[in-house]
Amino acid sequence: MKVEPEDNQHLVEELSLFPTFAELRRSDAYRRRAAELHRLLDEPRIYDFSSPQPRLRSFLRVVEWNIQRGARLEGIIDVLNTHPVLRFADLLLLNELDAGMFRSGNRNVARELSQGIGAHAIFGVEYLEMTKGIGDELKLEGRNTAALHGNAILTRHSFSNPRTVRLPRCERNYESTEKRLGGRVGLLVAVEIRGSSLPSLPSLLAVTAHLDVVNTPRCRARQMMALLDHIDSPDSRRSNDGIVIGADLNTHTFARGGWLRSSRSAIRILTTRQEQLAHALLHPETREPAIGQLKKHGYEVAALNDRCATSRAIVSSGSDANWVPGPLRRWVLRRIDPSALLLEFRLDWLASRGLKALRAGEVVDQETGVRSIDPQTCPGLTHEGLPISDHDPIVADLAL
Repeated sequence: MKVEPEDNQHLVEELSLFPTFAELRRSDAYRRRAAELHRLLDEPRIYDFSSPQPRLRSFLRVVEWNIQRGARLEGIIDVLNTHPVLRFADLLLLNELDAGMFRSGNRNVARELSQGIGAHAIFGVEYLEMTKGIGDELKLEGRNTAALHGNAILTRHSFSNPRTVRLPRCERNYESTEKRLGGRVGLLVAVEIRGSSLPSLPSLLAVTAHLDVVNTPRCRARQMMALLDHIDSPDSRRSNDGIVIGADLNTHTFARGGWLRSSRSAIRILTTRQEQLAHALLHPETREPAIGQLKKHGYEVAALNDRCATSRAIVSSGSDANWVPGPLRRWVLRRIDPSALLLEFRLDWLASRGLKALRAGEVVDQETGVRSIDPQTCPGLTHEGLPISDHDPIVADLAL
């Protein structure tokens, strides 16, 4: 049966007319639509798959991946079904999924992923999008339908109690060029693991989030602290055998937004030795306290991550370059070696509490013969000659 696309353009047209979020909240339109917005933004969407079959039974392979809106969905599905490592992941913690955005074909990415890889999908909405996006996306000829964007958890195991928690606001999303209503969320799901030769069904709490990018490390730390405090709160705590978190923490180590922050970033890039800067971007703990929050709350980080880059950016082509005053921007670009214009970041992370990360060959799956692997990043994924995403997925194996 063909599923007709959801259309929220009546909400977009009515709620996008105000210059500031404060004025929107005081409006009659916002009050009238409050219940509808609550359902849209605060209630996770569930896409069940009939009888999913876990691909591993002796241990759990977990993937964290920012899939860049799911715009290259066929490639994502293909790689999750055929890649020698990724195809055995039965728990996927995903960021940047569209539903009904023209830039990604007005497709419901979470629902189509569920069908494409044979897994349940839980979709947590971050934003009702009031534009077509950023940059060249704004020039696209066409209209959004559902106009939603968020995070998802996919699993081939049974699950329960899906929920979202709103994180502190760091960016003025409603007032930006990419006008959006909503904010960053943590998505939490209890997963029951059906393994082989297990005396009982272990359950774990799976969590994903996407922290703000155009802001400060301090604000990202506040968002992470709010998420971790919610997990540990008496109202949220459930009986489980461990917690795994996969997130795009946007740990790029810079404060972004506005000419002053951008100028300081340019000066840092200019005055730091290339090798020293490259090391700092792949080891961002000293400048990004969000990672410290994980450790403070008792999570293991080092054992679940390698130190490879998961995303790359050209200094001169980023949106922040437009904030740098013209003379300073030209001076910087004249002085920086062209090879230094490409920065490589470790933005995506896995962390666990109460669960053991496996090493290469430590456990062999009884049914498939697949051996556990060291935590790793999977770079260079393409489909039909084009990159699948601007982020690389990261993988870790967990003992049951």
